[in-house]
Amino acid sequence: MAEHREEREYLDGKRVEIFLNTPLFRFRYVFNNEERELLENAVRISGVVLREKRAGLLVKAEELSNMKLTESELPFERIFIPYGKIDFVVVS
Repeated sequence: MAEHREEREYLDGKRVEIFLNTPLFRFRYVFNNEERELLENAVRISGVVLREKRAGLLVKAEELSNMKLTESELPFERIFIPYGKIDFVVVS
């Protein structure tokens, strides 16, 4: 007989660094009346987990990074990251 597992939200409210197994897509946006482009090949997202769901994490994003640069002026405040896109998570 299958055991019933109690579902817990271990990451809610925790500061995390999420490393992606594939980069975020690139897009253009306007910030402070200036056209910009999302950081190319962003593979790390830093922020706070707002909600842990069965399909992924809803994160209040503070920084986006690739292997060389970090961007903190983001075109979004929250981002949902599916577990299939996550390589690993570092919890502070």
